[in-house]
Amino acid sequence: MLDADARAVLDLMEASGRPPLHTLSVEEARAAVRASLDALGKPPPPVGEQDIFADGPLGAVPLKLYRPLHAPEDVPLPVMVYFHGGGWMTGDLAYGAWFCASLADRAGIAVVSVDYRLAPEYPFPAGLEDCVAALRHVRREAPALAIDGTRIAVGGDSAGGNLAAACALWARDEGLPLSAQILLYPVTDLMEEHESYRRNADGFGLTADAMRWFRDAYRNGADAADWRLSPLRARRLKGVAPALVLTCGFDPLCAEGDAYADRLAGAGVPVNRIRYTDQIHGFVLWAKRVRAADQALSQIAEELRGRLFA
Repeated sequence: MLDADARAVLDLMEASGRPPLHTLSVEEARAAVRASLDALGKPPPPVGEQDIFADGPLGAVPLKLYRPLHAPEDVPLPVMVYFHGGGWMTGDLAYGAWFCASLADRAGIAVVSVDYRLAPEYPFPAGLEDCVAALRHVRREAPALAIDGTRIAVGGDSAGGNLAAACALWARDEGLPLSAQILLYPVTDLMEEHESYRRNADGFGLTADAMRWFRDAYRNGADAADWRLSPLRARRLKGVAPALVLTCGFDPLCAEGDAYADRLAGAGVPVNRIRYTDQIHGFVLWAKRVRAADQALSQIAEELRGRLFA
């Protein structure tokens, strides 16, 4: 059964009268996502924050570094590099502010959030290139940032989970060891619509139509079989970082997240699967309205502590 908090969120969405995302202009969709997060999310807890920049293919990529207040500024901390969701088309540094600050505080780590370029203005591979540039920057500048460059994780939600999975594959091939990849209801396959697309096509927040709109704008005609777009289609997954894969029962993306976890496990990659059978896509950032968000945050923090402090 659908969680009561999730049901209440869906009722709020319906009562707002907002048209479906895929029927809006890009700017209207971005404003709608910002408004939803304002209504459903909490303000970030007090942590240390620093605005930094990575050298990207077309100039500076804005980053925000979070550190727990209880950590001495000169002590190198493990880090998670976070890529926000929003269909590769919406979202910014504010999108994941509560999640990043809360995770830094609760896990006792640094978190670097990446403001990558968005489609449709900058379709694939622009966003991914910025994420890779951010990861390189964190590794290269680790001493100056009081980060332990030998203990790095990547993570993201939805489209950000897609970028995190692709970055984990890239890091393996580049010889940059990662300690973990945190994939929250990730997009893993742009070639095929899996079974949950039909089962959860409409009525649960994220719709199949909205996902098609996001995917088409980001892909922009590129080969959907490219592993950088569809990590599930990568020929080899052996040797990538250990993964936490979180999926939701009422989510169009549920089945492709499960399929990716299956492939990782089959390749000998340690996988921690967390299934919220009663939740909808996006709930982890909705701590103001969905009580399960705090539980999920604690599970993610525990996973990162286990991987980064081992």
